[in-house]
Amino acid sequence: MAIFQPNILIQSHQGYPIAVVEVKNRQNLSPDVAAAFRRNMLVHGLLSKTPFFLLTSQDTGFLWKEAKEENFDALPDYEFSMDKVVSRYIKQKPGERLYEPVLDLVVFQWLLDLTMDMQKPLEEPERTLTLAGFNESIKGAKIIAEEIQ
Repeated sequence: MAIFQPNILIQSHQGYPIAVVEVKNRQNLSPDVAAAFRRNMLVHGLLSKTPFFLLTSQDTGFLWKEAKEENFDALPDYEFSMDKVVSRYIKQKPGERLYEPVLDLVVFQWLLDLTMDMQKPLEEPERTLTLAGFNESIKGAKIIAEEIQ
């Protein structure tokens, strides 16, 4: 029996989950499609009670904050562009799609920089994440990434 492991789990120093992060490099990831991803995870019992759930593609990110697990169809609370994050960490040709394991590494490094307070909220998506309380909640936290195949 396979055990679910999120792409990235962010934990407090005490071991409490702060955020589950999923990386799905799907083009045209809309709020409705993102909500369907979340719903499928909830239906299968794959999301523990965490303050935040973050779903990213190379184009867009979606954040749920304190979303009730019984509200399976909740749309994300926040939506933001991931363009600047991707361009900070990797050079690519315009329109080029990244392989999902590459995007996993980009998102991991970005989140690691956020936990160490190395990315100031001067532009998006850090401004939106600061507004949501995400950046403050993960300062100094531990990031656990699933093994990349």
